[in-house]
Amino acid sequence: MKDPIVAIATPFGESAIGMVRLSGKGVLDKALRFFKLKGEVKPRCARYGTLLDEKGEPIDEGILIYYKAPNSYTGEDMVEITLHGNPIILKKAVETFISAGCRLAEPGEFTKRAFLNGKMDLTQAEAVAELISAKTDLARRVALRQLKGELSRHIRPLRESLLELCAYIEADIEFSEEDIPTLTKEQVISMVERVLSGIDKLLKTAKTGRFIREGVKLAIVGKPNVGKSSLFNALLREDRAIVTDIEGTTRDYIEETVNFKGVPVSLIDTAGIRKAKDPVERIGVQRSLQKIEEADVILFVVDGSKPLTEEDMNIYDQVKDRNLIVVVNKIDLGVVIPLEIFKGHSIIKVSALKNLGIQDLEEEILKKAGVLVEEGLNIYVSVRHEELLRKAKEVLKGFLERYRIEDISPEIAMLDIREAADYLGEIVGEITTEDILGSIFSRFCIGK
Repeated sequence: MKDPIVAIATPFGESAIGMVRLSGKGVLDKALRFFKLKGEVKPRCARYGTLLDEKGEPIDEGILIYYKAPNSYTGEDMVEITLHGNPIILKKAVETFISAGCRLAEPGEFTKRAFLNGKMDLTQAEAVAELISAKTDLARRVALRQLKGELSRHIRPLRESLLELCAYIEADIEFSEEDIPTLTKEQVISMVERVLSGIDKLLKTAKTGRFIREGVKLAIVGKPNVGKSSLFNALLREDRAIVTDIEGTTRDYIEETVNFKGVPVSLIDTAGIRKAKDPVERIGVQRSLQKIEEADVILFVVDGSKPLTEEDMNIYDQVKDRNLIVVVNKIDLGVVIPLEIFKGHSIIKVSALKNLGIQDLEEEILKKAGVLVEEGLNIYVSVRHEELLRKAKEVLKGFLERYRIEDISPEIAMLDIREAADYLGEIVGEITTEDILGSIFSRFCIGK
């Protein structure tokens, strides 16, 4: 991991500036072979100069900054060269440094080196990618807190408690004949229960964390002409879907993203579900049914101003066992349908045309998705963290169940406690394998 690497660190395309980043052994010497400037280079000082190619021809003028190890992002010697943001210029710069013995960096390799060199733990490294890809301001704030080590500050004390417990058990095994402090059965149970309580608190944030990072998929369904497209436009706060009095206007699904309280929501306006004779509309209905299967929450829309039809009830029968909100639309025209038919489901009355009840519907969507956006809550765990937390919880619960009713040998107890501690250690990167690191950093962009 000490060999010099190079990559473009800014997005592809034309821009005012672009950056080429180098890291590893001897990168300053390699950079200065081609970047000509007057005077010496000092760490963290910007120097103006001209970048030449391997033939000595000018590529561009720019700024070079040198970061001396270990005071750099990667913990190694680093050089960042800022040039004009023309892809041809940046590509030529990278090719020049490759000719000098650098290799092209792998996705996320700069951050991977930062982790391996102790500049950040694994949760902080993951937060770098999440910060770059954050779709809402809330996602950005959550990623920034994790980058500052908030998740680690929750995980490490839990792991340290388990390691402390291991130390007591191991001492009991090694020095059972000596007069050393040991823990009572009640103390062991109390320590494990405290760790389980901490794990449970983190697991409660998992669903919200997934939705903050990936978004909630929301399908709007109903028969033709009940106001699905009007509702879609009202939630989106713009006229995106065509709205007419003609049945079957929406012949294919339309998908757009909006955010409710900082949570990205993918709105899907489906084609009216019915037995269509038109082959194009029939394809649209099939695609809509597929989107319904993928949805986290379904809005079943009915026209509250008209009696329910057999068509309404057929659609309701298809979706009633899903995570459903019944939306009674057109309340500005009066409500004549018997709402008790939908007993057991959330029912929200709206007028998409008059923008009535839309805010109540947004709050119900987040509630139905299980999103708990709490002020002051510092972190929401990711899918990887959730999986490891659940494994640790399963091991500790199994240990407690056996420990309460039978005498477990200290050696067996050690295995369980150590396994749970290792799962927590894997979250922050105390326990890693190359496969784990490869999976995590492969999702990064090249140059970060």
